[in-house]
Amino acid sequence: MTEYRNLTFGESFSYKGLIDVKGLYRLIDKWFKEHGYDKFEKWNFEEVYEDGKQITLKLHPYKKISDYVKIEIRINAVLSKLKETTINQDGVKITLMKGNAKFTFDTFVVTDYEGHWSGTPFYFFLKTLMDKFIYKSYTDRYEETLISDKDKIRREIKSFLNMTRFGEV
Repeated sequence: MTEYRNLTFGESFSYKGLIDVKGLYRLIDKWFKEHGYDKFEKWNFEEVYEDGKQITLKLHPYKKISDYVKIEIRINAVLSKLKETTINQDGVKITLMKGNAKFTFDTFVVTDYEGHWSGTPFYFFLKTLMDKFIYKSYTDRYEETLISDKDKIRREIKSFLNMTRFGEV
């Protein structure tokens, strides 16, 4: 049986201002590719309301450490009240979106993700013993890597959003 060990849950930040949505997508995609994660986009919706567009994005990028362990960062983003606006940056007109953004980050260590050790009660017992005593230091090392990666992508997204904060509207 696949076991999800939740390391962080519900860490979030909000932003209000100018957002380069395409640039944000590119940044997230590029960062995960550079750090060896496989991208899994759970959903990506764009809805239009009277007060502007809303984009809801759920990403579940993961990195397979071995045939037994993988690490996963889940990013939930809601970009709301988005309205198109044009700014003048160094004499060049750029079209951006103005609105609100909320990002939530969760991290998981997933063991036995292929379900090899859950066939019989004896295998499940052996899996539990292996997790508790033999693979403990192995998985602890990747927990630190996962937390570090989550903090890095969070900082990258925050700094990207803050880059467009000072443009002329």
